[in-house]
Amino acid sequence: MKTTFYPVFLLIALVISTTGCKKNNGNGDDRPVFSYVDPIVNPPDDFLVVFNTAMVGDRFALISFAEDNVWEIEKLGDGRISLFMSNDSVNHPITRIDTLGLKAGMTYKIIVSNIYTSEFNNFFIGFNKLDLDYETFQPKF
Repeated sequence: MKTTFYPVFLLIALVISTTGCKKNNGNGDDRPVFSYVDPIVNPPDDFLVVFNTAMVGDRFALISFAEDNVWEIEKLGDGRISLFMSNDSVNHPITRIDTLGLKAGMTYKIIVSNIYTSEFNNFFIGFNKLDLDYETFQPKF
């Protein structure tokens, strides 16, 4: 009985440790994930925004922050999809990763544009608040 119990126990423990404890958002990342369809208000210091890009066209997300801060914004996905941050007057392209000073109380628009193909399903954008002084940082957006 003991000889059968240990291999079965080890097999079950292996399966649980490799599948049961992971949060899978399709990006292998455990950061909180927000959908582009709902406005994002006062998000945490490190998070993801997911866009469904299965169809050709533009997708928009609205985001606003409680405090002025410097953020690292990273495009996590296929390079053919275009990413822009937009304020009231400017669309700022983000090729892969960028650092911007974002102002509290302003509503920014995240624009994801898929003009190439309909083969993609989910496209992630990472936001990480940096420990940099907003007042002296440039560029502010």
